[in-house]
Amino acid sequence: MKLKSILSEEDDNRAVSPVIGVILMVAITVILAAVIGTFVLGLGDSVESAPQASFNFDYDDSSNTVTLTHRGGDTINTNATELRFNGTAISSAQTDASSDINIDTESNDTFADATSGTFQAGSSVEISPNTDQSIAGSEIVLVTTGGDRQNIIAEFEVPE
Repeated sequence: MKLKSILSEEDDNRAVSPVIGVILMVAITVILAAVIGTFVLGLGDSVESAPQASFNFDYDDSSNTVTLTHRGGDTINTNATELRFNGTAISSAQTDASSDINIDTESNDTFADATSGTFQAGSSVEISPNTDQSIAGSEIVLVTTGGDRQNIIAEFEVPE
């Protein structure tokens, strides 16, 4: 009759519970170690996000100008932001077509210079060519350049 006691179900169920318990304890330990390690090493602090703001672009075809207005949201640090005209930053260092663009009627000025380093709600800048060339059909993009990433925070294609 010992054969019957070896094959009984009571003996099979006793080993299942400790194995499942050990697996769950190991999983909980690994998860806790990962969470604590993340906080200790400060890995969550290095995440950088783009500023959240709303912008408005107004094109005046009679004066051939685009007015960029900050409507609300985060204040933009313009020292870490570029205003790009057809893919090239508007600055005095450029020798191509983007150097022919004025920001607030200043020839070859950078976005940071035109805004004194900050661009906040209610502020606006005027973008226009310093030649008779039309800017219709051009693309104007506002890009954050701080850190190792570049984030487009506003873009506008000037209507033709």
